[in-house]
Amino acid sequence: MTIDLSKLGIEKDLQYECITTTVSRDGVKNAAAFAFVYLGGDKVHCHIFEGSKTLKNILYTNEYVVNVTQDPLVFTYATLDCLGDEYFTSDEDIAIIKNTPAYIIVDVENVEAKTPENFPIKGDNSIYFIDGKIREVVINDENAQAYNRGMSGLIEGLVSFSRYKIVDDEKRKAYMDRLIENQRVIEKVSDEKTKKAMAKLRAEYEKN
Repeated sequence: MTIDLSKLGIEKDLQYECITTTVSRDGVKNAAAFAFVYLGGDKVHCHIFEGSKTLKNILYTNEYVVNVTQDPLVFTYATLDCLGDEYFTSDEDIAIIKNTPAYIIVDVENVEAKTPENFPIKGDNSIYFIDGKIREVVINDENAQAYNRGMSGLIEGLVSFSRYKIVDDEKRKAYMDRLIENQRVIEKVSDEKTKKAMAKLRAEYEKN
């Protein structure tokens, strides 16, 4: 099967924010906001901290669904663990968000537990690296696009820059600290064009 995720704005080796849906041992559907990385071909990767419902469900079913959406309520309710049953399709054996612009069904091929030494969020819980194979891609809306959060960081930096020259030194430092963190994220998850734009923006910040 030929996989073409470019229709969803998904590029190889970049990270995208989507809603991962799973089914528990008891048949309860769950949704959570997680990033995933497309590795090319039919391979994808995600990593999940120990203790989440999503991880437990994946370890039980060996599958999950990546829902491609930019619905702010779906992202919020999924993150707060309060996405109700009315948001899911009537399928009993798989969890898919109703009216999602596109979704990707993934079969899990390998799960490996690692320590969080190289992650910005430190803690005692292990991180599980999950490699999967795409079983099916369904596009319900030809305009569907996966969300890369690097663009949000860039826009935030541009808005702050428009105010940078008229605020006091304390606020300037806060803007710069935020810019540096957003640049770190962009270097990790975004495409070369966004990285170039952020580098240009930081250079302008440092002139002032």
